[in-house]
Amino acid sequence: MNGSKLAKLRREHATMRRSPQRARDLEGLAKRLGRKQVKRGKEPVWESEFFVELFPLSIPHHGGKDLKNPTKNQILDSLEDDLDAWDDWIRENDNGDEEN
Repeated sequence: MNGSKLAKLRREHATMRRSPQRARDLEGLAKRLGRKQVKRGKEPVWESEFFVELFPLSIPHHGGKDLKNPTKNQILDSLEDDLDAWDDWIRENDNGDEEN
């Protein structure tokens, strides 16, 4: 992950807040932020591979329909924590051109 990729993901995240989203769209963002789907519980759960301190994230599937706004916003709030963690990691490593 580098600064330009993170900036692009932040723009995509902001766009997702303004429009209805399906589970697969949010899962795509979670995957690009370094989360991996694991078998836990009833709904699909995504855990961060890079930041173990981040809570697991459940992204429910509702038959391909748009997620309700409160559900979408809660998921995006959790993914915003991922963006912040990557931002901190980039700042600490001061190495924006490293691929990860």
